[in-house]
Amino acid sequence: MKKFIKTSRIYFSHFQTKLLCAFLLCTLIPIFIIGGISYAVSYNIAEDKILNASISSDEQLHTQFYNRLLQVENVADSLQYDMYHLMQAETPEDTLTALSEARSNLSMFQASFNLTYISIFLPDEHMGAQENLYFFPLSSLSDFQLPGNALENPGTSSIWFYQEGLSIPFLVSNTHDISDTLACCRILKHPDTGTLEYAYMIHLNASEFSSILQESFQDKRISSYILTDNGKIIASNNETLISTTLDKKKSDFLFQSKKPLKKQAHITYHTAQLQNGWLHVTEIPDSYIRQNTHVLINSILLTVLISLPLTVVVVIMFSKNLTRRIKVLSKAMETLQLDAYNNNLQNLVPPNRSPETFDEIDKLGVTFQKMQHSLNDNLQSILELSLAEERLKYQLLQSQINPHFLYNILGSIQTCQSLGKLDIANQMLTNLTRFYRMTLRKSKDLISIRDELTIAKLYLEIEKLCHNDNLTWEINMEDGIDNFLICKFTLQPFLENSILHGISQSTPEIHISINLSYGDDTVLISITDNGIGMKEEQLQELRKTLDEKIVNYERHFGIGNVNKRISNPYFGNGSIAIESHLFKGTSITIEFDQMEENDEESNDCR
Repeated sequence: MKKFIKTSRIYFSHFQTKLLCAFLLCTLIPIFIIGGISYAVSYNIAEDKILNASISSDEQLHTQFYNRLLQVENVADSLQYDMYHLMQAETPEDTLTALSEARSNLSMFQASFNLTYISIFLPDEHMGAQENLYFFPLSSLSDFQLPGNALENPGTSSIWFYQEGLSIPFLVSNTHDISDTLACCRILKHPDTGTLEYAYMIHLNASEFSSILQESFQDKRISSYILTDNGKIIASNNETLISTTLDKKKSDFLFQSKKPLKKQAHITYHTAQLQNGWLHVTEIPDSYIRQNTHVLINSILLTVLISLPLTVVVVIMFSKNLTRRIKVLSKAMETLQLDAYNNNLQNLVPPNRSPETFDEIDKLGVTFQKMQHSLNDNLQSILELSLAEERLKYQLLQSQINPHFLYNILGSIQTCQSLGKLDIANQMLTNLTRFYRMTLRKSKDLISIRDELTIAKLYLEIEKLCHNDNLTWEINMEDGIDNFLICKFTLQPFLENSILHGISQSTPEIHISINLSYGDDTVLISITDNGIGMKEEQLQELRKTLDEKIVNYERHFGIGNVNKRISNPYFGNGSIAIESHLFKGTSITIEFDQMEENDEESNDCR
């Protein structure tokens, strides 16, 4: 018995066991019960609201579609008078006048009611039958995809059908677009002979109805479409459904059921019959309703609010001692300081308890005590080593760019000597001596912008000796900005790129503009040239080098080196942006924090 009690005490001394027991007994069970009830209630409420909202939207669309189709029917009625007047003309002059009036009315109807096209079919021997703009021979009626049973019962009633790929004459529409249309057709037969006298069609663009459906039902989980009597979808908010045909079983289900609201296979259908006998169908899947059960969230929140007081009481009863020790440990962590002993842990671990009964909080307290001693012994030395490492990395990067620059200049001097231009080579050596005297005299990592500009001018003078009068430059800066500090050897790599890569056959003369201005507690330096610029792929590659702070010794070494150095928080926390257009030049923008002499001394101390 004593062994069982001891084993139980060891088991229940764990922090995780105590916490799980409290939450399982007092929180999870009631939340599951109430949550299940809440979900069932909220789902029913959400389903009713969503269906009512969809039905209301469908009714508005139904009215809009009904009025649009009725508008076309009214146009068809108006055309009936023009057709009667045209067919009753007896002389050629009267026929031409009637054709002209009918053509004017067709243009007016098409423009006024936003109709896609109106086509009229006259007997083949009629004077206007071969016009092929608005008027066509009756023999070509079959080319317009007229349903096979349309000629069986002609009359004044409209025949509606879906026409795919209607091509409108260029002189009518000023375009070669081919569109799918809804066609309203009327055909008249002679009552005695039974021969066709004339026919006409009014065409509406099917995309007009699809656009209306897409605006009303933007969520693609709800499918809304117009269905013809032969089961074809002619407009939908989902483009993939347009011009598809429903299977006969589903089509019969939608047309034969008289109820506007019906359900099949986890989908609720709302149908409304249009003026021409077609159906406007909206499909609402059960998954959409489940995802919109906002009431469920409110029910869960209410459940939490109801169960929270009980949870708090039980947790306090079972874990009062536990929470007290957590507060002590938390306070000890918040007040942790280097080189100072934390007295907040003295009462955290009970002195009279056996280590085998320690729970996770006890063990965490012991570990924290050890960690505090370890930090006091080692943290300061680690910090100093880290700072030293950062400074060494910076100095290494800075030292690498000097050989790179020197190699290029010595190459230019060698070229001048090979060409016999000894005076230019001597002058370049003189300038190079002045250049390195200046850079070596400034041994600090950060130098004034004034000194950096002096170094840049010396470099430009060296390069000008190689390019004669093909190289010019200007420097503009705001007052006092040259007193701030900058990483040494920042400008030279960009000037070198502007000269070496900017000059070409199409841009033999290069002009470099250096502008310095104040930013928001920053310094902005822009270097702009009128050189050949870069291709888009080259620009993207260079931007990637800057964004990822890559220093590649084979490509873009100078720019990558500068970017790596100035982005260091100790040396300006800077950034570089590049804009370039082929044959239009390149612009470099360098931005870094404003730093003064005391900032450099502070960096040295660190």
